[in-house]
Amino acid sequence: MKKSMRKISMIIGVILIGLFVIDYVFETNIVNRILINDKEAPTINVDQLPRQYLLNREFNYSIIVCEDNHDESCDVEIIDSFDTSVLGVQSITLKAIDSSGNSVEKVYQIEIVENADSSMYIPLGYYDSIEGLEGSALKSALNDIITGHIEYIYSSKNDIDMDVWELLKITDEDPNNENNVLMFYSGFSMPKECQDGSSEYPESCYVDSDAEGVPIKWNREHVWSKSRGDFEIKEGTTTVLALGAHTDIHHLVPEESSMNSTKNNRMFEDCNDGDDTNVESRGYGNYTCNIWSFEPRDEVKGDVARMLFYMSVRYEGEEGDMVDLELVNDPVEDKNSKLPEYGDLDDLLRWHLDDPVSEYEIFRNQTIYTYQNNRNPFIDIPELVELIWGNPEDYN
Repeated sequence: MKKSMRKISMIIGVILIGLFVIDYVFETNIVNRILINDKEAPTINVDQLPRQYLLNREFNYSIIVCEDNHDESCDVEIIDSFDTSVLGVQSITLKAIDSSGNSVEKVYQIEIVENADSSMYIPLGYYDSIEGLEGSALKSALNDIITGHIEYIYSSKNDIDMDVWELLKITDEDPNNENNVLMFYSGFSMPKECQDGSSEYPESCYVDSDAEGVPIKWNREHVWSKSRGDFEIKEGTTTVLALGAHTDIHHLVPEESSMNSTKNNRMFEDCNDGDDTNVESRGYGNYTCNIWSFEPRDEVKGDVARMLFYMSVRYEGEEGDMVDLELVNDPVEDKNSKLPEYGDLDDLLRWHLDDPVSEYEIFRNQTIYTYQNNRNPFIDIPELVELIWGNPEDYN
C-alpha cells in the first residue's frame, strides 16, 4: 500500500514537473489553473471611459480593457459598435471571459454630441481634490493628479515600441486626411512619411525649389524648449536619459523643420503690441522680434499658453522630474541660458483668454490621456489659470 502511494506521488510529481516545464517553455499557465480553483469573473472597468463622444469621430475601442484576478491577460469582446455619425445616446455590450470559464457582461453607454465640451471626457472624480483651492495649493494639488504619467521613448530603434514619432502621428493626425499630420505653427498638412530622419522620402515630400532634391520634412517641436531646463541627462555627447518633460506629448507637436528651427528656444511674446524691435514676419502669421522672442500665429496662441501652464504644474522638481519649471514675466532673452524658465507670462495669460479652447485641442487632450494617462487641466477647466496666475493686468 505504501509503495503504491509512493508510486502515485512520484507519478504526480513527474506530471507537475512536466507541466512546470511546459509553462516555462511555452509561457502558459497550466499549473495555476489546475491548483487554483478560480471562480471569480474578470472585471471590466468603464468608470474611466468617456460618457460623451464627438459626432463623426472614430471611437477608439482599444481603451476598453479588463482585468482578471488569475490570468495575466484578459480580452474584452465588444458586441455591436457605436455609430458616431448619429447624435444621441447609444449602448454596446462588453463581455470578458477568463480561462476558467468565468464571464462577465457590462453595458457601456455614451452620448454622441455635436459640439465638444471638455467636461465630456473628464473621468468621474478626476479633479475632486482641487475643490475650493487656489494659488500654490491648487498648483500642488493639480501636480499630484497629473504626475506619474506613462512615459514613452523619444525614438524607437524598431517597429514594435511606441515612441514620440508614432504618438504625434496619432494625436496630430489631419482630421481630413489620415495619411497626414497638421503642422502646429505653420498650420498646413504634411504626409506622415515626411518625418525627419527617414531613410527614404516619398515624392510628396519634395516641392519645387532652388535646392533640387531636398525634401520638406517635419520634426518634433518642444513647445517648452528642451534647453530651457536641460531635459536630457548626458554622458559626454551621449544621451542616457530623456524621458519626462523631454517626451511629454502634452507639449510636443509636429512642425516643419525650418519653422521648428526658427522658433528654436525663443521666448514667447507678442511682437506686435507697439513696443518691440527687430520685428520680422516668418510666414503663416508667425513673427520673431527683440533679442530672442517668437510670436506664434493667432490660431495656436491659446494652445501654446495652456501647454506651458501644464508644464509649469507638471514638473515641480520632484523625484523623477529632473526639472522644476516656472513661468515668469519679462524673462531674460538669452539663447544660451538653460534656466528652467519660460515667458512672457502676461502675454501667455492674454493669449489664453483671446484664443479659447478649441474642439481640436479638447480631442487632442483626450487622445493623449488614452496613452499617457494624464490630462492638461487648463484645457479641461480653463478657469484654473486665473486661480493660479491671476490676470494679464496683474503683471503690468
